[in-house]
Amino acid sequence: MTDASMGAKPDHNSLGKAAFIVGLIALILSFIPIIGFASWLLAPLAIIFGLIALRKAPRALAMAGLVTGGLGLWVCIGWIGAMKSVGESFSKDTFNTTGETVDLSAAPILDAKVQQIWADMEANKVAAGQKYGGQRLRFTDEAIRDFGGDAANPSISFVGKKDDYLIHFVSASFSADDGQKIAGLKKGEKVSFVCTKVRENLGDGYSLSDCKLS
Repeated sequence: MTDASMGAKPDHNSLGKAAFIVGLIALILSFIPIIGFASWLLAPLAIIFGLIALRKAPRALAMAGLVTGGLGLWVCIGWIGAMKSVGESFSKDTFNTTGETVDLSAAPILDAKVQQIWADMEANKVAAGQKYGGQRLRFTDEAIRDFGGDAANPSISFVGKKDDYLIHFVSASFSADDGQKIAGLKKGEKVSFVCTKVRENLGDGYSLSDCKLS
């Protein structure tokens, strides 16, 4: 017995089917890190297909495409918000737990060493905060491992910690005022500088910012 003889109407709304399929794929991919960025393209496409398909019956799959596409887009937006929060948390001064803007330009100066800060943070971050927080850190005769950025936004890398097979680096960022002087330095030379902010790197060590050669 055929569908026609039973009175059933075939589904000719192919765009509705496409909206549902694309929306479902977008929703599934949106939960997968990195690959999920494809949902930024697929989810809006499913929504557009669904809106157009609503003009023609049957509309069930078109509605499903709108829902899955909308959910996929919502998950993608959630990922962006989460990444932004993580980025903001790691861009703040590690020892400034309140998040308030603090002027350390006239703060007391504490003599420090790159590798010692690393060791202190690994041992006890709370104790390290009490030791280094709220002060300008003065580093003396630190050996340059590498350079980064350009004359307008220069940075210098130092060895923070050595394992059996790995070397962990600490990056210190400087302003353009020190750019030309840094451009004249070489790897292996020793430099002295003062920094006002310590930032924790995502998953590995820390970095120094607001630094100035001394």
